[in-house]
Amino acid sequence: MHVNYQKIYEKLGYLFYAIAAADGRVADGELNRLREMIKKIWIPLEGSTDEFGTDAAHYIAISFEFLMDEGMDANDAFGEFKDYYEEHSAAFSREIKENIANTTKAIAHAFRGRNSHEAGILRKVERLLA
Repeated sequence: MHVNYQKIYEKLGYLFYAIAAADGRVADGELNRLREMIKKIWIPLEGSTDEFGTDAAHYIAISFEFLMDEGMDANDAFGEFKDYYEEHSAAFSREIKENIANTTKAIAHAFRGRNSHEAGILRKVERLLA
């Protein structure tokens, strides 16, 4: 099975944005934590690149920052990820799911700890990936 990592990463940007924006704003600490997690766990995951030679994992931050600029609603962003995941769940390995869990938790705890809005989306993510 061919896995389109660039598309997965783009949609992960939606998910991680939904966590960060759950309380109505994205804190600098949340974006910084996401960038750390991209370097720490997403870039080493696999070696796909785009047509310009950029590691495809950077599409996580690219889509996240685009949504931030657009001010997309967190629930809408989560819905975009959910729809993609449900249609392409076979492309999400156990390792990818573990990385998703680790990244969502890291973002949720990046700014003053996890709040109730973030906790609600984290529960949705856990149910979706189960």
